[in-house]
Amino acid sequence: MNEEMTNQKDKSKRGMSVRIKMIVAILPFVVIALIVMALVLSVNSKDELDTKTQETMEATLDGNVNQLSGQIEAIKRMCISLSYAVGNTYKNTDIKTYANLFQEMLRGNELSSGSGIWFEPNVFDKSQKYYGPYWYKDGSEFVEDWEYSNEEYDYFSQEYYTAACSMAKGEANITDPYYDEASSTTMATCSAPIYDGDKCIGCITVDLTLQTMQDNLSKVEIANDGSLLLTDSQGVYIYSSSNPDAASQALNIADDPTNLKAVASELMSKDRGTVSFSADEGQSNFYFSTVQDVNWKLGISVLQSRINEPIQRMFILAIIIAAIAIVICMVVIIIVSSSIAASMKKVQIFAGELANGNFTIDPVDINRHDEIGSMSVSLNEMYRNNSEVIRGIMDGSNKVNISSNEIGGVATNLSTSFKDIQDSMVKVNDAMTNAGAAAEEVSVSADEVNASVVKLYDETVIISDAVKEIKERAAKIEQDNKVSSANAIAIAKERGEALENASKKAEVVSEIGTLADSIAEIASQINLLSLNASIEAARAGEHGRGFAVVAAEINNLASETKDAVDKIQETISAVQDAFASLDNDSRELLQFVQETVTPDYDNFIDIGRQYGEDADSFGRFTESISSMVSYIKESMKEVNEAVGSIAESAADTAGSSADVTDTVNEVSQMVSEVSDMTRDQKDVSDMLSDIVSRFKIS
Repeated sequence: MNEEMTNQKDKSKRGMSVRIKMIVAILPFVVIALIVMALVLSVNSKDELDTKTQETMEATLDGNVNQLSGQIEAIKRMCISLSYAVGNTYKNTDIKTYANLFQEMLRGNELSSGSGIWFEPNVFDKSQKYYGPYWYKDGSEFVEDWEYSNEEYDYFSQEYYTAACSMAKGEANITDPYYDEASSTTMATCSAPIYDGDKCIGCITVDLTLQTMQDNLSKVEIANDGSLLLTDSQGVYIYSSSNPDAASQALNIADDPTNLKAVASELMSKDRGTVSFSADEGQSNFYFSTVQDVNWKLGISVLQSRINEPIQRMFILAIIIAAIAIVICMVVIIIVSSSIAASMKKVQIFAGELANGNFTIDPVDINRHDEIGSMSVSLNEMYRNNSEVIRGIMDGSNKVNISSNEIGGVATNLSTSFKDIQDSMVKVNDAMTNAGAAAEEVSVSADEVNASVVKLYDETVIISDAVKEIKERAAKIEQDNKVSSANAIAIAKERGEALENASKKAEVVSEIGTLADSIAEIASQINLLSLNASIEAARAGEHGRGFAVVAAEINNLASETKDAVDKIQETISAVQDAFASLDNDSRELLQFVQETVTPDYDNFIDIGRQYGEDADSFGRFTESISSMVSYIKESMKEVNEAVGSIAESAADTAGSSADVTDTVNEVSQMVSEVSDMTRDQKDVSDMLSDIVSRFKIS
């Protein structure tokens, strides 16, 4: 019952086990680190994704704006070229030649649907005020139309004509798109003045059918399921992927029934930018740019939820990976801590048995090549050394105890003998006539005392030898424990230095992380270069297809590099966690050696020193007894001489009896002191036996 209560008290004092401590100490930090890593990764990834989305949208806008600008520029060049050709040749060229020229130009440009010449009154034909032939495509054929060459249409008052006549030579202007009900298409007109010298003699028009442009825009793939729109300089829809009827309805973005009207003012006031607004489906981003030649606005609308989908998937994946990492970390901690705890438990039980003085147990058996293994080897060595010393002390204590008992018996006999001598001396003093008989009795008693003294002297020599042996063994205990303590301290110091060196070497992992970040940055730059290369390839058209393939391969290489860098960074994080776990385990082990094992060595050193001091005390007692026994021998010699004198001369007996009586009294006093010293030695021997009895030796 008492042993069970003691074990429960020991368990309550110990607190949590090493396994629980390692889990409680390490796992929260791992969880927090993984959560922080996931959050930081999500935030950084969101910023990076927003930047990449911005760049992608701007690249898409720039690519399409450049394409639109190129198409418009081609129309303007075509219009200006025709104006130069007509202005230089109208005086000696017939209308049929112009018809062939215009039809050929229209055939080579898919964006243009028709073109016309609009002369000033009586310039080309002196008899005609309105002279404006117009050619347009009708399937694969061309139709020449004169229905606009009349006073009813009065092309001189039309916007394209007045705008052209106000321009300098070599310039062209494109009107805002308009919906042509006759052809059910959205169109725009490019006009350029015809000059004869410094005089404007009319204008050339080229009509743009925006159906081809709309078809091209409908084929544009927008990331994240975004919608594309194109408006004129006033905000009227030319194309909208989310509202196909907006162009035919001539709907203005400011009147859009959807929430896009929230971006109308920003769209009209700036050349390019990004606007966030609330749509019915949720918060959205609107990216826009301007086709500079015509001030048309090209915009892309994308839901932020679609943009953030990769972040959400990545965050969920990070949480799953973190959970798996936590489980793996717990398993590793449990396996490692269980191994350490099992070894430490063996050492603890072994040390506890030694602390309780049980030297009958077997040496601790731990097959490890670390600090715990070194500590178990040192404990086993200490166990063997102390077992031999304690066994020697126990044997010496038994001998001292036996000798003390024998000395006590001899002292008692001496005391009795001296009492007899005193009685005899009294009788000598009382009756001189019986001096001879008394002398004989004294002589017999003296012989007995002398024999006892000799025996006492022999026992004293034995005790002295035993004390010297005890002292030597105590000194050996102290020296062995000092060596073992020094070895344990040296091992702890060596492991501490090795731990510091390992921690310094672990900094290489951080340097690898820095290199991985540099590689990631280079991969990002390569990705951006590949994106720019793709844009340039798109601008180059057919000639840039091969370059576009190279750019795509570069983009794939950048993506693979980024994936590899991400794996490297994950591996670095796991290695750093493993280094941290190993560092904590090693420090706890060193702390155990410094705070538990070293004090135990100090206690054994103190015990050895105490044994030495006790042996010195026994030595001093033995030397005192030896001196007294020598003195007793000399005294007994004098007693024998006195008895002889009594036998030879009774006359001298009376004079010498007083001296004999004094000597006997002194010797009796010494015997009493010897008896007291014997009792003291017996007490010390009993104390030593009590101390040694605490140890169990097989």
